[in-house]
Amino acid sequence: MKYAICLQPYIPMRKTAEESAEMVSQMLFGDTFQILDEQPRWYFVQRDFDGYQGWIDFKTATVIEPKEYHKYVAESENALLLRLPYNPVTRTMEGVSGVSHLSWGSRIFNMDDTGVMFNMNGIRFDVPNMTYVEPVKASTMSRKACSKYILQQAQLLLNVPYLWGGISAFGVDCSGFIQTLFRFIGIALPRDASQQYKVGTEVSFADAEIGDLAFFGKDGKVSHVGLVADNGRILHVSGLLHFDKLTEEGIYRESLKEYTHKLIGIKRIF
Repeated sequence: MKYAICLQPYIPMRKTAEESAEMVSQMLFGDTFQILDEQPRWYFVQRDFDGYQGWIDFKTATVIEPKEYHKYVAESENALLLRLPYNPVTRTMEGVSGVSHLSWGSRIFNMDDTGVMFNMNGIRFDVPNMTYVEPVKASTMSRKACSKYILQQAQLLLNVPYLWGGISAFGVDCSGFIQTLFRFIGIALPRDASQQYKVGTEVSFADAEIGDLAFFGKDGKVSHVGLVADNGRILHVSGLLHFDKLTEEGIYRESLKEYTHKLIGIKRIF
């Protein structure tokens, strides 16, 4: 078994071992993963955060020693999270420096006492102060405070475009947005909307509150998810991340004067 970490802004995970294959998900900077199989120039991997599997270009993986891998895994729940949509980080390796933009929700480890430099796998990274936060624990917060916090974090990504398989500020799909968002309150959700619908406690439309998850689809099959917001709105990714009106029937888009998604149910996660 080989172990690795993502030290790129993101790594596409594909359905099959070819560049033209469907992107089923991504890994973000700081994500650890296991290499389960190999083909020429390709690794079949499993992301530790959610167990999702896919093929990646072998050049995108940073293979690390088992001891280092297990150290990152042990510290992952408390790793710092980048909070801005795009975070400029200077990477210095073998005396050569360059700037990368890392996504909201990326994990960073080994921050030194200055609060602006961390080292991962022998590479120095310099990051502006105040661009990261410690993950809070939903279990230690009041419902009201946690709901307010998660909505604030979510709105930082307004207008980010839809991207099938995306989980980052460079492009997200509906469930990828929700999954990365809930990292900020210490909750690890499954990757797909249909899987997320199996988590939490069902609540009625009348009892829905900010921070609940609303699920949509046809014939009882879940295919879309969004975050219940304030003032009868939902924040979701359809074309781009934006607010729409949420009713007992579903999502109503004012600009189109029509319903775009049929409501299946609402779940409370925290």
